Amino acid sequence: MQIERNGIIVLYKPQGWTSFDVIAKARGILSTRKVGHSGTLDPMATGVLPIFMGRATKAVDMQIVKDKEYIATFQLGITTDTGDITGEVTGRWPVNCTPQQVKETAASFLGTITQLPPMYSAVKVNGQPLYKLARKGEVVERKPRTAQIKSIEFMDSDENENMYTIKVLCSEGTYIRTLAEDIGKKLGCGAALAGLVRTSACGYTLDQAVTLEQLQQARQEDKIDSMIVSVDIVFSHLPSIDLSRELAVRVLNGARSRISKPDGDYRVYYNKKFYAVANVTDKKMSVVKLFVEKEKENLDA
Repeated sequence: MQIERNGIIVLYKPQGWTSFDVIAKARGILSTRKVGHSGTLDPMATGVLPIFMGRATKAVDMQIVKDKEYIATFQLGITTDTGDITGEVTGRWPVNCTPQQVKETAASFLGTITQLPPMYSAVKVNGQPLYKLARKGEVVERKPRTAQIKSIEFMDSDENENMYTIKVLCSEGTYIRTLAEDIGKKLGCGAALAGLVRTSACGYTLDQAVTLEQLQQARQEDKIDSMIVSVDIVFSHLPSIDLSRELAVRVLNGARSRISKPDGDYRVYYNKKFYAVANVTDKKMSVVKLFVEKEKENLDA
């Protein structure tokens, strides 16, 4: 039996699973079909994977906070076809740099950088994900993309194993594998990503994340609702409007309404329930995105 669920659950993606695997498993546990996610993670990576359910899926592309934070471990002296240690080794080089040189080189990538999307990525070329082409042994031309590295913190080093760990705050669409490779290239010894944890995504953090096992346990105990975050958290940067019954009816019907509010976007509520994101221009309010179903709303409840 399908259950209607609306809102956000912050999941912890386990290692070895694709983001699609996690969504498929969550969909089964939640008994709901309409599930989306914010920010794909590689199978090797673990960490924060926010999922959006039901009408909340409308908010995935409306998020203002899109930065991601990662803790990345990379191994110097090696390169692979995938950019991480799960791939086939394509080269080995001696490592003659010091931890300080690694730290300084990593820091040199702060700011706006240009990256070439790796072949083992979800970027589509002519409708085909690159990783599917890569698995066939194909290499296609890719266009460089810009990314923002907002901070890099040098966290740990193991000189004997040539392993280094950094914390990276970056913009949406940054390839951490490519960053590790570029650090190795600049050091002259190559590098491959050895481990990756996403510690935050779009404002959601590891502290909020629940495992699939915890989600399954919550289902057995009928406590899933306690894990769901209301979708209005995505719009917490916006001021709010509490609707009268008359205005709530007009919002549900998609009608414009006169309202004495400054121009801008707003969260709108009726009886403390989040209804929509609306825009006010010249004292007229119109719905940008509705997050409730008109047919199921009882305004007199």
